[in-house]
Amino acid sequence: MSDLVFVLEQTLGHVAHARNIRRALDASSDSVRSTIIPIAPPRSNALIGRIPGLRSWSVEASRQARSALLSRLREGPVDAVFIHTQVAALLSGSIMDRIPTVVSLDATPLNYDSQGAAYGHAVSHAVLEILKLHVNQSVFRRAAALVTWCRWAADSLVADYGVPRYKISVIRPGVDIQRFRPGGDGGTRGPVRILFVGGDFQRKGGPDLLEAMRRLGPRAECDVVTNADVQVPAGVVCRIHRGLAPQDPELVRLYREADIFTLPSRGDCFPQAVAEGLASGLPVVASTAGAIPEMISEGENGYLVPPADPRALGQALAALVGSAARRREMGKGSRQLAEREHDADANNRRIVDLMVSLSRQPMEASLSA
Repeated sequence: MSDLVFVLEQTLGHVAHARNIRRALDASSDSVRSTIIPIAPPRSNALIGRIPGLRSWSVEASRQARSALLSRLREGPVDAVFIHTQVAALLSGSIMDRIPTVVSLDATPLNYDSQGAAYGHAVSHAVLEILKLHVNQSVFRRAAALVTWCRWAADSLVADYGVPRYKISVIRPGVDIQRFRPGGDGGTRGPVRILFVGGDFQRKGGPDLLEAMRRLGPRAECDVVTNADVQVPAGVVCRIHRGLAPQDPELVRLYREADIFTLPSRGDCFPQAVAEGLASGLPVVASTAGAIPEMISEGENGYLVPPADPRALGQALAALVGSAARRREMGKGSRQLAEREHDADANNRRIVDLMVSLSRQPMEASLSA
């Protein structure tokens, strides 16, 4: 019986990921004992806010993680630790030196920098950027293994941070493919329904979608899941759905009733909403931001468009709106891809197996593996 600890961020798409990991651990309870340490969302901290270079979620998340890990270690031995994401691992180097630790991430800091403008994130002074690079390199070096959500992040670990590729496993976060599953008929009724799910309406390309909807006219209508204020243009049929949590039954219903899923992000990493669209058997139209192209095979299960390009978005959506047969065929491709790569239960079992394997290795071997 292995004693495992999972440190899990509770921000944005990581909330659903944490829930899926909990479910995998429950299914493995006969072989592992697990402790889950949730890392709460960012909160205001007046002291940190006054320290130059420390006005970031990194300090708060890593402080929470280190404190909780030390508290857990006082209760008894731990065989392996899993930390998602690397942000929460920054202050736990001494723990990682003693206990085999898997660091999980959806994107490297440099990946994030490449998408930063859409997030309102700016690169710091060169000296601070060099310091940040060295701090993250130290974390990655001390990790016994690394798990990335996508090849985009894995390639960055190798090229930008010098991590040996053999230490890296690409394991998609996945979705509950029993919960998110096909429900529609490919659009044999009324106007075609297009679904958009994005809390950050601007960054996720919501305005571009509304402009594209104007071009589509009465052939299509959209459902927008967001908590932002949205100004719907005249002539566009758009229903706004607010207050829906990850995996909310109402959210699942919207996926099942949609004909097309779209996420024309202006900046992104590896959005879970796209994987939910795949599992729901929907053709997907999304931008080329971040690792999104890893989820869409052009012309097979959807279309890729440049970020912030309503014209290209409208053309791609129009191609699907105009053909129920194409929607059905691409939707089948999406579901097949979800079953193959995005099954959360199967993927998280891989994580548990990795943790158990590390827990059974001598520490020296795990650090050099």
